Amino acid sequence: MNLAMAEQIVDTNPHNAKHMLAEARETTRRALTELRDLVRGIHPPVLVERGLDGAVHALALTHHLPITVTTNLNGRPADPVESAAYFAIAELLTNTAKHAHATHAWVHINHGRQRLVATITDNGQGGAKPTPESGLTGIARRLDSFDGTMNITSPHGGPTIVTLEIPCALSSPKTLPSSATA
Repeated sequence: MNLAMAEQIVDTNPHNAKHMLAEARETTRRALTELRDLVRGIHPPVLVERGLDGAVHALALTHHLPITVTTNLNGRPADPVESAAYFAIAELLTNTAKHAHATHAWVHINHGRQRLVATITDNGQGGAKPTPESGLTGIARRLDSFDGTMNITSPHGGPTIVTLEIPCALSSPKTLPSSATA
């Protein structure tokens, strides 16, 4: 930014100083917009406002592939569990749209006292396999940080069924809310 330079020339060249300030303001506005978009991407407002159930339903409504969502949620899981599940489901649905040649997908989420289980199924061509740098491997790594697991059944010809299991706060210290550890 040219704020320091604008300060130096404001008395001698106000026109250029004004131009520099306008540029700095626009650069700051763009940076704030990018930061807000990044924060929304990290933890989307719909997840905060409507929980996992509402967020996954909203995701399904905006997806170009028809998606049926069913949930059986016993309260809201801890924020880290909710966020991990949401982003894993979103990435799996993106993979389905890109690679599976599916015409429909189903998401079922069940949350009990000990764990959250999400099953994502598509009627595509099957053959999904994690490779070292794939999105599937990335999902598995992120779930592992919560002691969670991902199981993939994807025979050639389909269907593909991915089951995510994430321990909830009472069963895993990695998903305890920070206030519960004090």
